[in-house]
This record gives sequence, structure tokens and C-alpha cells, in this order.
Amino acid sequence: MKPRILLAMLAALAFSPLALAQGTVDCTKSRNPERCEARQKARAACHDKRGAERRRCVQDQMPPPDCGKSMNPGRCKSLQTARDACKDKIGVAHRQCMEAQPGLKP
Repeated sequence: MKPRILLAMLAALAFSPLALAQGTVDCTKSRNPERCEARQKARAACHDKRGAERRRCVQDQMPPPDCGKSMNPGRCKSLQTARDACKDKIGVAHRQCMEAQPGLKP
């Protein structure tokens, strides 16, 4: 195999989205290390899925946020309730559902 082709293939593998997503985030420097680690585990569990299916998988794997640590606990709880109510919708229907939820208007 020609060296240029081999080099191009190696570069494509090294910079693939899966390679970039694995192990590149240092959760110790995160504002919320526990949530960062949970997100990394969720991404690993859902790495074989794509698109809306992947987003839903990651969302289902993530623990709910601790609204007690939030700057605005009331809004955090309202947002969590809205996410739960709209989790089966995608795209425009999801946005419209979220906008229709009470307590989310700024």
C-alpha cells in the first residue's frame, strides 16, 4: 500500500468523531466532575447509535441534574419537568412542546 494512502487512513481514524469523543475530556477540571463522568459513561454506552436515537440514549443514561446546586433551583426543576414531558418528541415538535411548558418563559 502506498505510504500516502496509509497515512491518510491513519489520520482519518485518529480524527474520527468516535476517537475524539473517547477519553479527551479531563473531568477533574470540570465545574461538576460527577456530571462530567456520568456524561462520559453515557456517551460510551451510546457510542453505536446515531442522531436522535443517540441523543435520546444519552439523555436516558444521564442522571437528573441536582437542582439544589443550581443558581435558580425553581427554573432548574421546571426545565427538568419539561424535559420529562417532551422526551418522546424530536425536532420541531420537541421545541414546540418545550415552549408550551409552564414556568420556562424568561
